[in-house]
Amino acid sequence: MPATTYPLIIFLLAIGVLLFGIIKLKINPFLVLLTVGIFTGLASGLPITKVTKLLSDGFGQTMGSIGIMVALGILLGKILADAGATEQIARLFLHNIGTRFSLLAIAITGYVVCIPVFLTAAFIVFMPLLRDLSKKGNIPLVGLVTALTMGGLATHCIVIPTPGPLAVMGNLNLTVGPFLIWALVVAIPPAIVGLIAARIFAKQEFMQIDTQQFNDEEYIVDRAKPSGSLSLFVLLLPILLILFGSLMTEFLPKDSRFSEWFSFIGDKNIAMLIGLAVAGLVLRKYFTKSFDTLVSSGGADAGLLILIVGAGGAFGSIINGSGISDHIVKLLSSWEMPLLYTAFLLTAILRAAQGSATVAAVTVSSILAPMLAQSQENPIMIGLAICCGSICMSFPNDSGFWVISRFSGLTVPQNLRMLTLMSTITGIVAFLTVVLINAFFV
Repeated sequence: MPATTYPLIIFLLAIGVLLFGIIKLKINPFLVLLTVGIFTGLASGLPITKVTKLLSDGFGQTMGSIGIMVALGILLGKILADAGATEQIARLFLHNIGTRFSLLAIAITGYVVCIPVFLTAAFIVFMPLLRDLSKKGNIPLVGLVTALTMGGLATHCIVIPTPGPLAVMGNLNLTVGPFLIWALVVAIPPAIVGLIAARIFAKQEFMQIDTQQFNDEEYIVDRAKPSGSLSLFVLLLPILLILFGSLMTEFLPKDSRFSEWFSFIGDKNIAMLIGLAVAGLVLRKYFTKSFDTLVSSGGADAGLLILIVGAGGAFGSIINGSGISDHIVKLLSSWEMPLLYTAFLLTAILRAAQGSATVAAVTVSSILAPMLAQSQENPIMIGLAICCGSICMSFPNDSGFWVISRFSGLTVPQNLRMLTLMSTITGIVAFLTVVLINAFFV
């Protein structure tokens, strides 16, 4: 067997075992990533002590890069949802855009809210509002569901601080400001395509949702909630701090005191911490639970995701340290396929195979990170291509598929059209946007 073939066989077997463990055996990705990483290192001929060091170093480096921000982002989303801020943002857009353009307002809501809030969490929160809006405005519910889902899916998979994009940013060592700016731009076209699909589905008889399965009670706002403008400000504050800090440090002298302060304020962890503190202060009177309870609950939600992201970094460290990544680079070079396309295709395939957008983004970014050192391609564009691939092909092996189906009332065939088909189309549209940006603007 040629010396270059054996590492590639190990890599393919590792991916196969990874998918088998997650899909067939239904073992948590955290345990599968660590276990497969260990056996991959041993099968590659690495000393036992080297395997354990690579494993811990990869986990630690990933956590040091993005662990704090992942936790703070999830906590912020928890606070916004509990205070009713997410619903108020939707009402703000509906009021200003008008019920005549409800689909546009809901698409914008999904785009904005799902920057820090998980798509499935936002979907559950918004469904009573969407049903009420559909009933009072005589708007097909499937149109509202599609607009919200596609708008939210775009930012959830592409824009920090959700875990997938954060893992990509950390593993590829991307600069937060430019990555965030380009991510916000790239997420716009798929959201627009989702809005077009919403209008089309709203007119198709076979896509209509049977609303009789829901309780006919009206959606009533029975408690005090923050204003829409305040809610939107709290949601966007960390992003604005990151962008403002990044821009100011570009224009100010590097060694000036002001540059240091703006760099501090614009740091991703500091910006998220400030955003969380402001949210806790200004939204406190609207909480249904104590702040400590919300933090504890959000911390529990964040814990497993952080472990999965860290395990992905550990797996990638093994792939790199064993020399497998070098052989993959040589193979891809012989195919003459740009790394940009490889990043998108590999992520889309892994997303379809195991279901989780986050796991796909974490795994592929870990694998491709060492290849960037030998590539002339723009790291930010590679990162965005990975994020775009994680949008694609949400099959029934994705837990989000069943959350959306259950709470929206879409049947499985309907959801295969709305979510699986449209997630693939919007992911491709997002990737083509990256290709155009890479060709003409960077």
